[in-house]
Formats: sequence, structure tokens, C-alpha cells
Amino acid sequence: MSNPSRFFALMGVLLFSLCTASTANAAYADPSGRVARLSHTQGTVSYSPAGEDEWFGVVRNRPLIRGNRLWTDRDARAEFQVGSASLRLGSNTSVEILDLSDRIAQVQLTQGTLNLSVRRVYPGQTYEIATPTLAFTINRSGRYRIDVDPRNAVTTIVVWEGAGEAYGENSRFPLRAGDSVRFYDTDLRDYEMYGLPREDDFDRYSLERDRRLERSASLRYLDDDVVGYADLDEYGNWRPVGSYGNVWFPSQVEAGWAPYRDGHWVWQEPWGWTWVDDAPWGFAPSHYGRWVNVSNRWGWIPGPRHVRPVYAPALVAFVGGSGWSVSLSLGGNSPIGWFPLGPREVYVPSYRASRDYFKRVNVNNTVVNNTTITNVYNNYSSGTININQVKYANRTVSGAVTAVPRTVFVNAQPVQHSALRLDRQAVTTGEITRVAPVAPSVRSVIGAGKALEARPPHEAIDRRVFVRNAPPPGERPFAAREQQLQKNPGRVLEPSATTAVQNRDDKTAQKVRVIGDQRGAVDARAAGSRRTGDKPGTPSAAPVQLRPLDRAVAPKKEPRAGTVEHSRDKALKDQGDAQEQLQRKAASDRQAAEQEQAERQRQAEKQQQEQLQRKAASEKKDAEQHQPGRRRQPDKQLQEDADNPNVDKNRK
Repeated sequence: MSNPSRFFALMGVLLFSLCTASTANAAYADPSGRVARLSHTQGTVSYSPAGEDEWFGVVRNRPLIRGNRLWTDRDARAEFQVGSASLRLGSNTSVEILDLSDRIAQVQLTQGTLNLSVRRVYPGQTYEIATPTLAFTINRSGRYRIDVDPRNAVTTIVVWEGAGEAYGENSRFPLRAGDSVRFYDTDLRDYEMYGLPREDDFDRYSLERDRRLERSASLRYLDDDVVGYADLDEYGNWRPVGSYGNVWFPSQVEAGWAPYRDGHWVWQEPWGWTWVDDAPWGFAPSHYGRWVNVSNRWGWIPGPRHVRPVYAPALVAFVGGSGWSVSLSLGGNSPIGWFPLGPREVYVPSYRASRDYFKRVNVNNTVVNNTTITNVYNNYSSGTININQVKYANRTVSGAVTAVPRTVFVNAQPVQHSALRLDRQAVTTGEITRVAPVAPSVRSVIGAGKALEARPPHEAIDRRVFVRNAPPPGERPFAAREQQLQKNPGRVLEPSATTAVQNRDDKTAQKVRVIGDQRGAVDARAAGSRRTGDKPGTPSAAPVQLRPLDRAVAPKKEPRAGTVEHSRDKALKDQGDAQEQLQRKAASDRQAAEQEQAERQRQAEKQQQEQLQRKAASEKKDAEQHQPGRRRQPDKQLQEDADNPNVDKNRK
């Protein structure tokens, strides 16, 4: 074989290998090991599910995933947690989760205020805030605040602690602790630097929420990446239980309560059926760890401490099957049941996953034998798994199995009010399945939230933002996926099916501008600001005292020294200046005319008043002279003549 032929043959083998590897990776596109949790709200807060345009009232403990949008209305606040990070939204704030994986948490902020507290960052992990002016990335712990003024297209970043980097058009701007910077343009060359601002009510709210997390007693038993750990303090207590170690017992539950009963089910891809617990403390025990019944009391066993937890949609085994449906027939509305997994029991996902993910989602959430996990995964990946052979500890616990009619399950209705009474025979005859075999509806995607009018302005939703890292394609509307989901009830779409119906009208791609790696990008901080005319150079030995950022003073965009304007932009600016001058002259002329008219009116009124006064005086004098019984005063001239001896007395 000639050298060229050998080269092309090798290239063909290489390309085939790459394609095969790519296909294999696509077949095992693992879901993220973390999601966000809506942990606190004040006022009116609404959300829009991934791929949908409608807005609904938020539901506490609902997992927030890629594509979800949040809006805080006037005087409202919200907090959502991602691992050991907390993101808090001020009033009139619009955000969307562009990407959320083990590697990155990327949030779009088109208007309003976001306060970000990051307690820990793993190697290679990034937090990114995408705004209409810049993309701000963080890869270390700290406290940050980002404000976006939509009217002036201004982004303000305050770094209380930590450090980050802002990226704009062919430019970057490093920020460090103590910085307060207002950016007025997308190349980051028009900016103003300030000292740290005084804390306002929103900052104090965020600090108090941080202190609540730091003071939590549950941190003695849990890793701080377990989302929702602080809520366990108020609603239960910890105590050691034999070989299980430290176990948390809820203290405010009704008699006969069981895990996964007080809440509802929603559909979230790529996980499928997901539990949303109604209890304030219900997030962590629903998505991490295992449950055990000790002396007729339910207790939650967390995963190993100091191990990064992996989120699961619901750590349960489902109960069903045709025989069970017949025995509990509800007029064609067959029930769906489930019970919590116990300690050392393997969670078998209803979705496809790699061996690594399968191991992590189990080992990081409970103490379980690796050999057991390997054997279960081999059967799981080959499709030969039969989990009915597993003896689940909680299945036979009295009251552990919960069942509801299918319509309740699918339509995100409260489980507790519709739970069916099950006798022992019904519990033992049902088949154990890893999938709830029912297709979702649009209500499954929406969840329990009620439709709201409170939503962000259209321009806030459609406003384009800068991103450093390209986000994955946005979720397609449920209507575009519904038909395929009905073909295989209860299972999420495989990557091949998702690719086959990829949304060509990807809204996410349309509203982001990817900055990416910019070779030769200008260090805007070192180059200096056009606004102040600063020049780069050797820093002074004496520190520069910057005035604190005053949030009460609205940012004002205006031309600065050294600004190079495009000819068309300059012409438009000159035209605007000329129009402004004409408007000012017209206003001045109107003011002068009004003043002249007012002066004429004042003079006329003055003359009229004087005439009235003279007339009144004359009328008074005449009245006094003709008044009866009163001697008339002689004429002044006659009196003077009478007093003058030189005047002829006989003169007439």
C-alpha cells in the first residue's frame, strides 16, 4: 500500500473510532449531578418551565433546572441554591438558568439585582453570570453582587470577597475583592471604579441568609453541597442509630406519615418523574440519602460526609403491574404506587446513565457494596435487570407504600389528599418497577403552580446577553415532545430521539453571543477607562481613595474624553444634539413669551386696582360733603383769602 493510501486508511479508521466514541457518549449523556432549589421567597415570584412561555406562581422545593426562568415582581425577593452556592434576586429581576451541570452554573441576568454567595468551588468548576453588557465568571469562593440597569444598558459588579473576570467584546477585565465597577459599554473600556458601597436592605438580607447556613447544626453531619441542609435544624433532630450512624428524625409530621407522601410529582427531563415535597425541610431527604424505619418512626440517613452528593429525582421504587391494577381497579384509572429506598439499597434510574454516574448516584448517597452496584449496573445496562428479586426493607413496613390514581400522579395533584388505602395483600402483589409507566401531560411539566400575570417585560426576556461558555440548546416545548413521550410511557427521550427532533428555532442560541476564547483580548483594566481618560502606567505608592458607590445615583451614559465614534453614530449624535438645541431654544422662547404676557397682565391688573382705589376715594369724599347735619367745610382758597389781610374783602 502506498503512503498516501495508508494515510487515508488510517484517517478513516480514526474518524470511525471518533464517531463510535461520540455515539457511545451520546448514548450515555449523564444528567447533571446537581440542580437548583427554590429555597426562599418574599412577595410575588413567578417561574416559567423550560421550553414553555407561560408563567406560574413558584412552588417551594421545586427543583430548578436548565431552561427555567424566574421573575421577582415589585418588592419581591427570591433565593435559590446550587450546591454550596446561593443566588438571591432583588425586586424586578429577570433570570434564566442557561446551563447547570457539575462543571458550570450559568445564569442569565437581563435586569435587576443578583447577589451571589459561593462557599466552595471544586477544581474546574465555574459560575457565570451573563448580562447584556458582559459575561462575569467566578472560579473561587466569595460574595458578589451584579446589578443590570436595562434603561441605560449598564452593568455594575461589586466584589465583597473573592475575585472574578468580566468578558466583553475583545476585552477582559479582572476584578478582585474590594472592587465596585460600573461598565457602560460592551468592550469594557467605558467604566467607572468606586469604593465598596454601603450595604442596603438587600445586602443585609443576603448576609443574614448566609449566616443561617454557616450556623446550621446539620453541617456536623452533612456535606455543605447537600442542598437544603439548614432547614433540617428547625424541623427535626439528629441522633445516632446503631450501624446506620447519625440519623435525622422529623419532628413535625402527622401520625401515619411516610416519606414521599406530602407533595406531588412533576416531569423534568432528563430525569423524568420527579418528587416535589411540600414540607419546608423536604428537599434534602427527598433527593439524597435513604430512609429507615426505627421503632415505627421514620428517619433519614444521609450519604457519607465530605463526599460530593449526587442529586436524584426521587429515591424510590415504584409499584405497579397489570395484576395490581386489576386488584385496585378504579374504573379504568389504575393506580401508581411507590415506597422509599432503604439503607444499602441500590437506586436504579429510569433513565440511561453511564457506569460512572450509576456508581456515584449510589455510593455518594448511601453506604453500599461496590460489587453489588457493579452487578446491578451490568443487568441495568443490558436490559435484563429484574428488581422484583430484590428484597426491599421498606416495602413491608406498615404504611410505607403510597399509591394514588393515575390522574392524580400525572396532573401534579397533592398526593396526601388522594392516597389510597392499601391492605397487606395489595402491597405484596404489586410488581416492583424502576419506572412509573405513565406518560406525562403538560400539567406534569407545569407542576402545582397557578397561572400568574406577574412576568418580566418582553424586552427583558428577549434581551441578548454575552456568555463566556456556550450553553447547550434550549429545551423544546412540551407539545413538540409529547407524542414521542407517549410511545414509551414513563421514560425520557433517548439522545438519538432528541437529536432527531432537535429544535431548529433554538431561542437560547438566538439570544446569546458567545465570547469564547479571545486571543489578544485587551486587558481593559490595565488599558484604563475612556470615561475618565485614565492612562495605564505604574501605580502610585499611595493607595487611591475611591468614593463609595452610591446606588441612589442612577448611572448616566455620556460621551467621554478619548471616545472614538463611528461616522454614522457621530452623525446621529450631531443630529440629536441639533434637535436638542432647537428644543431648548423653543422652550426658552416659550418661557420668555409667557413671562412677557404675565408682566402685561400684572400691569393691567395694577392699573385697574389704582382706578378702583381712586374711584372709591372720590365716592367717599362726596358722601362726606353731602352728609346731613354736618357743616360743610369752606373752600380751601376762600379760607386762605379770609386769613390774608391784603385781600380785598369786598371782592367777589
